[in-house]
Amino acid sequence: MAGIAWTRRLRQAIGRVPNLDPLEVLPLLSVMLLLLHAPQVWYLQFPLTLLCVAGLVFRPLLRQPAVWYLAATMVGATVYLNWESADNHKYMIGYWCLMLCSVFTLPAGQQARALAVTSRLLIGLCMAWAVFWKAINPQYLDGSFFEYTLLVDQRFADFAGQLSAISRQTLLDNRQLVQLLTEGHVRGLPVETVVLAGNEVVRPLAQVLTWWTILIELVLAAAFLWPHGRRVAVIRNASLLLFGVTTYAIAPVVGFGWTLMLLGLAQCEARARWLKLAYLGAFMLILVYAAPFTAVAELVLGRLSGAGG
Repeated sequence: MAGIAWTRRLRQAIGRVPNLDPLEVLPLLSVMLLLLHAPQVWYLQFPLTLLCVAGLVFRPLLRQPAVWYLAATMVGATVYLNWESADNHKYMIGYWCLMLCSVFTLPAGQQARALAVTSRLLIGLCMAWAVFWKAINPQYLDGSFFEYTLLVDQRFADFAGQLSAISRQTLLDNRQLVQLLTEGHVRGLPVETVVLAGNEVVRPLAQVLTWWTILIELVLAAAFLWPHGRRVAVIRNASLLLFGVTTYAIAPVVGFGWTLMLLGLAQCEARARWLKLAYLGAFMLILVYAAPFTAVAELVLGRLSGAGG
């Protein structure tokens, strides 16, 4: 009897969970993605912001293919003009906008399925190409990429400082050395090499990150490119959510994390209410990861110790 009552309560709880319609929710979240994480160049910001505001004020516009075609064109053109410095997720944002454009050109009864299938393919192909690039790049396979990234990338500063016990000042000095190396010729300084400060923990940590990244991306590529089925759907969603809540805790690249979570939400089955909420929760959690908690805590503790002294 207790088991039957528990099952009844669970069904009632599931029934109270809002059935998030991806075709309604995703355009709104995509506007948020575009406003905060599209390429930050002056000639894109004004027209893109104007387009997004128009969509928020006149909500039916967000289901018009022309709106997403314009967004994809503007983002794509900006990425093309800045290809040498454009992050990977800027390309993904452009693909995502083009995907929404394509979906909304279809009859209403076909849009949900097209959105789900296209999202799975985009995730699978993205991860497959990521694994391919890593597999053919010796500087990635030997851990050099992550070793360098841990020592100089601002986005990894909190993670590198906590796990390797390298001070924030040392990491800042490393970034200044790299800047000196890249800009020294402008200042007339004969700087050809620099030596980055690290310790014995950084290299093995870089190796762990290297092979974990290849493993999880390989699982994602295989799961999302595999023909659809209930069992493989469990693997898809579990691995993508795991990827989102772990990867972006280490490297809070919010734009890429948000795009992947939107794609994950887009491919959910209509009845998967809790799963949709899980992707939405991961979307918000990635934003929380980007908050400078460590820097604020160090500032507060520094002020308190100074006041106590």
